[in-house]
Amino acid sequence: MGKFEPQLPIHSQHEQNHDGSSVFDRCSMGFCRLFSFKCVFVLLLGISVLSTGVFSIFRLRHRRYEFDAKASIMNSATVHAYFRLQKPVSYLLPRITRLEYDIYSEIGVPYTQVAILSMHKASESNSTHVVFGVLPNPMNSSINSMSLSVLRSSLLDVFNQRFNLTLTPSIFGQPSSFDILKFPGGITVIPKQSASMWMLRQAHFNFTLPNSVREIVENFGELKEQLKSGLHLKPYESVYMKVTNKAGSTRDPPVTVQSEMPPELPPLPVDPRVGHGKEVQKVLASTSVSVSPLTSCKLL
Repeated sequence: MGKFEPQLPIHSQHEQNHDGSSVFDRCSMGFCRLFSFKCVFVLLLGISVLSTGVFSIFRLRHRRYEFDAKASIMNSATVHAYFRLQKPVSYLLPRITRLEYDIYSEIGVPYTQVAILSMHKASESNSTHVVFGVLPNPMNSSINSMSLSVLRSSLLDVFNQRFNLTLTPSIFGQPSSFDILKFPGGITVIPKQSASMWMLRQAHFNFTLPNSVREIVENFGELKEQLKSGLHLKPYESVYMKVTNKAGSTRDPPVTVQSEMPPELPPLPVDPRVGHGKEVQKVLASTSVSVSPLTSCKLL
């Protein structure tokens, strides 16, 4: 005879199945409730992290294309200057310290320090507008007059392209479009001409133009020729000029142009109704040089 297992009463089987199903259902419902809570929590957490990440991406993207120093550094910078680099801001940001070191090595004077004041993306692809400042060291002191004089001379040499601002070529390349933005006491630029004639103070007059030093320098040859023609100078005679911006900027107007003429120059034709100053104004007004109209003129 084969083995057999005793059969439980039908009632007992039903009760056992019913109890098992109830336990399973209760466990399933509890698990689902727990799972649903976790899902919701994870979902909300994911959305929060994602939104924060997106915000961070945009914030980092914004920072990637610009840099501005603290206001305290900006305000402490006695001198401001500008140049452009053919490198993106994102490339330059981790190299700010090296850039400051290179600039100081070129134009630094004792008891000063160089700080990058701003870097902003230029319209040209992968180019950056860089503004740096020269600060006293320590910052709560001031730059003495002798150091300022040496620094002014160095920056003007760079602006006049008599001296190159050389940075580490393998890192930064060659800077371009150098401008002085701020210098205490103003700056005076002497365009390329014979400096010896400045000792001949015979005919001397000043006039003011609502232009920048850079605009005057870039159009200097044409301006000079027009003045020579208007003043009826002989072929061997000339007009010698200095250009001054009182705020110490090569980029911002206005400028005062100081002019001198050689002693052999005959007297300016004078209209008795307007005088010498107005005569010079008429000559300048008749020129075709691409500078703004004369605003004031004084014959000395």
